[in-house]
Amino acid sequence: MATAAPPSIGPKLRKARIDRSLSIEETAWRTRIRPDTLRALEDEEFDTIGHQANVRTHLCSYARFLGMDPSSVAEEYESRDDVEPQSPIEELDKKNKGAQKPRRPKWLIAAIVSGAGLIAAAALGVLGGQTEKPASAPVVLGTHATKPAPAKPQPVTAATARVTLEITATSGTRVSVIADGKKVYDGMLAAGEHRTFRARSSIDVVAADGGTIRMMLNGKDAGTAGPSGEVFRARYGPHGRVDTA
Repeated sequence: MATAAPPSIGPKLRKARIDRSLSIEETAWRTRIRPDTLRALEDEEFDTIGHQANVRTHLCSYARFLGMDPSSVAEEYESRDDVEPQSPIEELDKKNKGAQKPRRPKWLIAAIVSGAGLIAAAALGVLGGQTEKPASAPVVLGTHATKPAPAKPQPVTAATARVTLEITATSGTRVSVIADGKKVYDGMLAAGEHRTFRARSSIDVVAADGGTIRMMLNGKDAGTAGPSGEVFRARYGPHGRVDTA
């Protein structure tokens, strides 16, 4: 009885992802690789990705993220009949990346350590014979020299907000929100979950699957964030969406 052939590249990638309980959208979020590219890698539709050098790069990045050996995955891809051998430039780049950096000579290491010791000694006042502590500043009686505590930033309320964004998830997806340059949310929104964010100048939104969230901007329906299965990124200001390109 003939033994079954071992799984090829795509099934191996898919199995490793499923074993880690990761969806395509969550994996795209964490690897910064487009969901359609991840599906093409798992379905072995390499021609849809573009140049074979791009395929090799995505394969190695995806394999490294999943805990697989990227070199083995790349070699398995290059052994396919429809894959052309790497160009001399690609081979040279690969060798340069894999080459070990030359070790520093021992005398240079000793000089660095010695210099660090001298700097530390100078900082402690050893070299100049300084043993006394510097005199403390005189205390002036009858005055209040205490520095005022820095004022805490006031939260953005409905009355002070110029940008109000309401996000509702139609199905589970990961969302990150930055209000006035400060991250205020980063997590999974469950199906039907609703959250409201306020800012004085701008709100940045990143969603792992733009087709799974609907938004209300300043009380007006902004519709679905983007196409289903694609990562969505946008910035909103008081007058609507801001083009950040």
